[in-house]
Amino acid sequence: MGISNRCNSTRARVAGLLVCLGLLFAISAWPLDIPSSTSSVEVLKTHAHFLASDKLTGRGVDTPGIGLARDYIAADFAKLGLQPGGDNGSYLQSFEVATGVRVKQPTSLTLGNQPALTLNQDWTPLGFSVSKKVEAPVVFAGYGITAKEYGYDDYESVDAKGKIVIVLRYEPPPKHANSPFRRYPNHSVHAALRTKANNARDHGALGMILVDLYPQDDAKGELIPTTNSLSRARTSLVAAQARRAPIEKWLDGHGVSLTELRDKIDHAETPASTEVPAGKATLEVNLEEIRQPTENVVALLPGSDPRLKNESVVIGAHYDHIGFGHYGTRKSSTEGEVHHGADDNASGTAVLLEVARRLSRTDIKPARTIVFAAFSAEELGLFGSRHYVNHPAVPLSSTKAMINLDMVGRLRDGRVTVFGTRSAEEFSGIVKSGATELGLEISESDGIGRSDHMSFHGKKIPALHFFTGVHSDYHGPGDTWDKLNLEGMAKITELVLSTVRSIANTNAPLNFVSLPSRSGAQAISEGGASTAYLGTIPDYSAAAEGVRLAGVSAGSPAALAGLREGDVIVMLAETRVHNLEDLMFALGRRKPGDEVEIVVLRETQPLKLKAVLRARA
Repeated sequence: MGISNRCNSTRARVAGLLVCLGLLFAISAWPLDIPSSTSSVEVLKTHAHFLASDKLTGRGVDTPGIGLARDYIAADFAKLGLQPGGDNGSYLQSFEVATGVRVKQPTSLTLGNQPALTLNQDWTPLGFSVSKKVEAPVVFAGYGITAKEYGYDDYESVDAKGKIVIVLRYEPPPKHANSPFRRYPNHSVHAALRTKANNARDHGALGMILVDLYPQDDAKGELIPTTNSLSRARTSLVAAQARRAPIEKWLDGHGVSLTELRDKIDHAETPASTEVPAGKATLEVNLEEIRQPTENVVALLPGSDPRLKNESVVIGAHYDHIGFGHYGTRKSSTEGEVHHGADDNASGTAVLLEVARRLSRTDIKPARTIVFAAFSAEELGLFGSRHYVNHPAVPLSSTKAMINLDMVGRLRDGRVTVFGTRSAEEFSGIVKSGATELGLEISESDGIGRSDHMSFHGKKIPALHFFTGVHSDYHGPGDTWDKLNLEGMAKITELVLSTVRSIANTNAPLNFVSLPSRSGAQAISEGGASTAYLGTIPDYSAAAEGVRLAGVSAGSPAALAGLREGDVIVMLAETRVHNLEDLMFALGRRKPGDEVEIVVLRETQPLKLKAVLRARA
């Protein structure tokens, strides 16, 4: 059902539009009537306060709050008289995402000839497990870590091929500064559950059983809920977690002391893996994804120039967050609490709405069409922006640039980080010029960053990401609206307006430049410049087995080795690459100067290439 762009700003008119859209919410509670004379600070406060309020339940895709946020944004777009840019003449673009998994029967874990362990009491499947049944001998593989560059390998003295491995959660405590391991809670990549599972798979294991000997929250904290370990990329082995008590009792009966072996590893920081004599286990997991519909909210401000109005600039911000923290919280002890997501990303959504208000009410409209896009499901894997680039409101070929607002609410000392300023030759000058007038200091990144703009960059569209930095409240319940720097958000609003006007009104084309992604090993490593750099740009919209490339950065090791757009990386050195996490891990194990063999599929044909990794500039 279409909506005219000639709607006025009265509450009654908006209510009628919402009924037409089927957005049935008590709008009397919404702050829709904002006088045109209201300052940006007050407008931003109104939006952010509402979006980060308790009633929005953290805006998780599987919470009631996501629908309230969606309807609020659509109502504001309608009030501003913006044209709908969604499906069937509406403001909404619908798609589905996996928000969890449910355990189906048969699902069981049996140790030797003992009775099966009780599901959800003694053990639970991990959410990234493959659905399969395996029956095999058991080996204990320490922490399940292979760090050959450090001389540590839990699999060196045991043969895991065709076995079920028992591995410990976390990692050995570091003995000195050059240890790759880290202390709780700042663990290294080696402690990640997927890293352990992928390493077990690479050593030929059929299954993995994780055991936590250091529960942070008494015994009830031993088992990770299955949904909390959900991943968009499945492993190829059966994975589960079991409580220490039944595992220790069973191992003791086979002459293996889990505690003693753990203490031996922790004391010397050397592996203590061992076979479990005559030990066999049967592990069967059956999981079914829980899929849920969600929506992007998209609106258009038509360009004013007869020629340039057929081209567009997208301004985007994700409006979802992590709800009650069951998936994505930084501290398991806060699960069940509302994670308000004021900075991440009520702040970006508020700035998006304020930019829309300012541009729609100016007498001189931008020459190019402006697309305002509030994305959903960013926290689950950039799904909203990935859906948009595959189903754009205006042809993607006419989209000249994308501006992303993600975590812009904690401006400190006037410093703003802008990713992607080098994704177009003209960007840096445009952004710096606007920042200078506002007294802001711009920190430019040589990478593209990790947020919704990546989906556009992967389609060769120049993209900027405005960002004010991470803080201790990130992905925690303490990210509340009262901690936002509203004056700082108002300054960023002015900077975005300046940037958008420059891009939308220029007659000159933007010259796209491929940039390296920082979503790989460097993003999760503390290695800084010592981290090995390859220069590949993953295609996040691809569903290939391996990592399909949207491109490579000019002059990078990947480019020099001959990798190119469309290649699918399936092997890096000795690591089989099933997904991006495998590639991240493989790069994290290398250092600048290493020569690695990379196997890619090019038009389904395998091709071996060699790259010399280097440090990131």
